[in-house]
Order: sequence, then C-alpha cells, then structure tokens
Amino acid sequence: MSGAHGLGAEALLAPRLEQRILPGLDRMRRALAALGHPETAFPSVLVLGTNGKGSTSALLAAILQAHGMTAGLYTSPHLVAVEERIRVGTATIAPPRLAELVAALARFPDLSYFEALTCAALLEFAERGVDIAVMEAGLGGRWDASAAAPPAVALLTNVGTDHARWLGATRAAIAAEKAAALSGREAIVGVWDEEVEGVIRAGAVPGTPISLASDWASVSGPRAPGGGRRNGVQGAAGSQAWSAATFSQRVTFHAGSTDGEADLPLAGEHQLANLTLALAGAAALAKHRLAPALDAEAARRGIESVSWPGRLQWCRASGRELLVDGAHNREAMAALTAALDALGLSGRLHLLFSCLDDKPLDEMAALLRPRVRTVTVTEIASPRATPAAALAAAFPGCRSAASAAAALLELPADRPTLVTGSLRLAGEVLAAIGGTHA
Repeated sequence: MSGAHGLGAEALLAPRLEQRILPGLDRMRRALAALGHPETAFPSVLVLGTNGKGSTSALLAAILQAHGMTAGLYTSPHLVAVEERIRVGTATIAPPRLAELVAALARFPDLSYFEALTCAALLEFAERGVDIAVMEAGLGGRWDASAAAPPAVALLTNVGTDHARWLGATRAAIAAEKAAALSGREAIVGVWDEEVEGVIRAGAVPGTPISLASDWASVSGPRAPGGGRRNGVQGAAGSQAWSAATFSQRVTFHAGSTDGEADLPLAGEHQLANLTLALAGAAALAKHRLAPALDAEAARRGIESVSWPGRLQWCRASGRELLVDGAHNREAMAALTAALDALGLSGRLHLLFSCLDDKPLDEMAALLRPRVRTVTVTEIASPRATPAAALAAAFPGCRSAASAAAALLELPADRPTLVTGSLRLAGEVLAAIGGTHA
C-alpha cells in the first residue's frame, strides 16, 4: 500500500500547499532530529541561485555518477510528476516509495510542501546509501529547507531579481539572502558583479572560502552563431525542426588538471556557464577527497548523459513542432531570447505563453514580441496564475485558449511554436503530449 490508505504522494502533500512558503529552518531541524539526522549520512552539495540551478545540479550529479559515485539529486519544481524531484543515479523515486515517505511525515504537520519533500529526499538518500547528494535550493538561501543539510560545497549560479516578494526588492538584498547559505569547505560563485560581490563575500558563513567558478574550470563552446549539431527533420509546410535528442553543442572543457571535449545536450550559451560551475563543484569535491579526481572520459560520459526537460526542449505534438522552455523571469527570458537569436529562430516561431502572477510579465513580453510571428496565451492551472486578460494585454492581437491542452489543438502547424513563460506551463504541455521526465 502506498502511503496512508493507499493515497499517492501528491494527495498526501496537498494539505501542505497552504503552508507554501514559511521562513525559518526550525521546523526542518526539529523534524530531521526526530528522524535521526538523515542529512548527516552523506556529504552534500547545495546549489543556489536565481537561474540555472536545475541544469547545474543535473550536470554535477551526472558527472559524479560517471566517476563511479552513487549520486542523489534533489530538484524543484517538477514538470509532470512530483517524483521527478528525487533521483538516485538515473532513476526517479518510485511513486509508492515517495508516498510511503510522505505518509511517514504525518507526525510533522507543520512542515510545508517543500519542507516535507526535502525531508523525504534526505530520508531516501540515507536509506539508499548515496555517496553524495546534490541539493537544489527552492527559492531562497538563508531559510531554504535544502540548507538544513549542511553542505560540503555550496554553489551559487547567479543573482537575479526573481522572488522579490520573499527575498527582497533589490539584487543586493536577494544576494544577501542567498549568500547566507554559502557554507562548507568551498563556496563557488558562477558569476558576480560590483553590485553583489561585496554582499556575497560579507554574507557568507564566516570562514567559508569563496571563489569563482572560473578559478576552477572553464568551458568554451561553438564559435559560430547557432553553432552546434542539429539533425533536421521536416516539419509541416517545410519548416525545419529538431528533436531534443539530436541537439548538442560541442564544448571544450578544463577542470583541475583535466582537459576534454563533449557534446553538451543542453542548448543555449547560458548552459556553458552552468557546466563550468558543475565542473568547478566536481573539482572542489575532488580537492577535498569527497569525489574521485576528474577524468576527461568520465566527465565526457557524464556531460553527454544529461537530460533536463523543459529547457529549450524540442517536442512533436499532433504534427506540430514545439520548443519548450521554462524561462520565467527577466534574466531567464533574456537568456532564452539570446539563444533564439543565436540559433536563427527569431522571427520564425509562434508563441504559446503564460506565467504566474508574481513574474515580470511586461518585461518578458517585450523580449518575446519582436521574435515571434503570432501569440496564443492561456492561464496556468494554478491559484497564482496571471489572469487571461492581463496576458492578452501584454500581447496585443493574441489568441486566447482555455487551457494549455486546448491551445495545443489550435496552434498553427506551419512553423514551430515556442512554449515559455513558466515551468508550470512547460509541465502542462509535456503532460498533455505524453512527455516524460528524464
């Protein structure tokens, strides 16, 4: 039987959604103490930042796995099924097992949805005897549930302006919240600038060595605009389209004393920065003998094994080509539109768009409008969805659809459609077309 009275994990977690964001780590610490401190059974890496956390985490876990380690990977949010958030090696947690773990947390009714899942992940990793866990932070740092597992190495991808409602109205304030979780034997920052560097240095846990990813690793990609390997298939009306499985960008990497090349199966120049930080994390773990020394062939295998859906992912649905990307804030949308320009796709796409109500709709729309032919908007199935009227106002002349599933049936088939604005929209579209998680 899975969970209480056979309920699945989502049903068991549903009552906790009312406690969506609860600052503080006291609840987590009390629960972990009562559970026997599963977070101490293995070393962990904490991955923080505004954008790129998931890709960096997936890359690091895959690289460690290719070096012979059993890596646990905890990420959020999920696209289609909640089980995607917890993985050991290449396998997601089984639904009955997650339901069992969540049901066992019923004695901690004050845990939020995210806190309960974080506890479940730590319990699973301890039970499975992982060699290391890669933990992606939710949205913060200082009081994010993932920070209840003290990291051996902490990685900070970047500092943008997302989640200002909870983290602060300025980049400096947001940087302070994220920096407060930088602890361990090494804290490595992907990129910083004058506005946030001092804040990060001052805000990190005292005594934590802080460095830049470029001090540990470097990655270079294709030099030609849109460089990379794409095996084309003919779409409707002769439009060119590509599947996610056939896209890669050839990269050259250096980390520690290791140099190599790999076909990175994640599109966009921003993924080069994520790979650099992942390699830096692996090199730092090796320095402290928490992972094997980096080997070029093992690193190549790890990099090339990564699948991270919903990030510039090509799909086919009812004869239509879709490019699905979960960009959901100003910085992520800027990275997406830069990738569209580099890939020669600007001006060639339809757009299916939606977002949550705390996102910078007007700024995202301004980046997208010049790069697409026509627009369809739809409300996400969420209490936090931006209303259809506001979406329509941001894209004058657009069509409106009742749902993502309905929109898919109405999309023009003459050229590819970009699906973006929210990871929730990406998940709804992938679910509607039968997409699966990695």
